[in-house]
Amino acid sequence: MPGEVRFGEVRNILERHGWQLVRIRGSHHVFEKRGYSNIVLPVHNGKVLPIYVRKIEKILKGDRPSV
Repeated sequence: MPGEVRFGEVRNILERHGWQLVRIRGSHHVFEKRGYSNIVLPVHNGKVLPIYVRKIEKILKGDRPSV
């Protein structure tokens, strides 16, 4: 997932890995999964910045609960 990615694509990937969108406050979209820290994504113009895309990749590759 290099570069900016549409939020819809990011959401689909997270949901396929068991994450749920639980709330939106302004531009911040919060995803939860039991046993993991929340993922907070700022979404602007329907896109997610590369730094957040890389963060998600790292979380999904490790797929380990955070303490």
